[in-house]
Amino acid sequence: EPTPSLEEVKEEDEEAEEITDKIEKTAQKDSLPSLNKPHCNIKLKLLPLGTVEQLPKKRHLLKYFDLIFFSTAQVSYFTPEITALLKDDANVVVENIKFIAPLTKEQEAAFIPKIKDLATKAKCELLGTNDVLNNNFHFSYHRTE
Repeated sequence: EPTPSLEEVKEEDEEAEEITDKIEKTAQKDSLPSLNKPHCNIKLKLLPLGTVEQLPKKRHLLKYFDLIFFSTAQVSYFTPEITALLKDDANVVVENIKFIAPLTKEQEAAFIPKIKDLATKAKCELLGTNDVLNNNFHFSYHRTE
């Protein structure tokens, strides 16, 4: 696929700005909170695929996150190295397998021990229910250093 020209990139940026402006105007008209003015202390960081392995190497992200969420497709990144990104008393959530395309009973049965093993290696403790077919895995991490 050819690389977009500078003109095409500028046009895409302008289109994105127009869409954001329309959303803002609609939010104001409907008395919805502004997208640019958060009303709480939550920040959501969406990461591109393939970048997770590089994050522990970035000093400004060490002990930065209160919570990390792994989709079932990305759970292989739940490693001991990732805990360097977690604050001292943080949480890790792993998506359940309920919405994955039909799994065999054997695949379902193998998923639960795999997640628990990853968590153990990362020194995370399972919280709440073990009913991960209907609920997400929720782990806590407490730094011991």
